[in-house]
Amino acid sequence: MSTILITDGDCGFCQRTAAKLARIVSKGWTNVPSTKLSESYGLTAEQLAHSVWLIEHTDVGVKKYRGAKAVGKILRIRGGLWGAVGWLTFIPPTSWVAAGLYRLVANNRKFFSRFV
Repeated sequence: MSTILITDGDCGFCQRTAAKLARIVSKGWTNVPSTKLSESYGLTAEQLAHSVWLIEHTDVGVKKYRGAKAVGKILRIRGGLWGAVGWLTFIPPTSWVAAGLYRLVANNRKFFSRFV
């Protein structure tokens, strides 16, 4: 079983954010910039540029998460308080807020890159 976080390989903000996430959750997943993919996991270039994706290979198949849920799933791997925060990305109404915040940041990556 493996877990892969696919980030926009052309986005410095995305790569720095993934590196910070790796410091919080150091085991159980791998960041792969979209520019280094040899396979697309059934995702289009537009989908890869629009959102971060988490591909989870399990005994029963492949699960895909995008945006806030992808980040939440990584935090759930960490467990503890971070894991609880990750669960909130799956439970309404906090999931709605998380999705909205994710989209706000993703759509304004150039602005937020000054802070990360």
